[in-house]
Amino acid sequence: MAVAVVDTGVLIGMADTDDKHHDVAMEIVRGMDHGDIPTGRVTNYIVLETLNWIHNRKRYAKAVETYGRLNQSSGFEVLHAARKDFHRAVELFETYEGLSFGDATIAAYMEREGIEYLYSFDDDFDAVDWIIRLETPDSPYR
Repeated sequence: MAVAVVDTGVLIGMADTDDKHHDVAMEIVRGMDHGDIPTGRVTNYIVLETLNWIHNRKRYAKAVETYGRLNQSSGFEVLHAARKDFHRAVELFETYEGLSFGDATIAAYMEREGIEYLYSFDDDFDAVDWIIRLETPDSPYR
């Protein structure tokens, strides 16, 4: 099965109708839901970052709804990253100045799993040579 990791920005864009990436994020999510693009993998770190962002803007119900959508969709896999991903994330965070720690956890997970595709609007990932960042709802496998 073709998979790609999904960054927090795409999930926030899906949930926040005022986000500048909302329309494209919705197209990406719909593509995953319908199987037109790879299944979206979301780690516990991404879930934490996403739900905290939404919740901190006084949108508790939207945070709960977003989590439910991720868990109920056949287009997403929500999983717990391995402990070794955390340790590798620390190394990556110290190596790449532009990566936030959350982004470093994504890079560590992708490296360990051998996943090269990431749906993200965050160009800080472009510094990491094993990540191919996708900003549109296109499948890299076509």
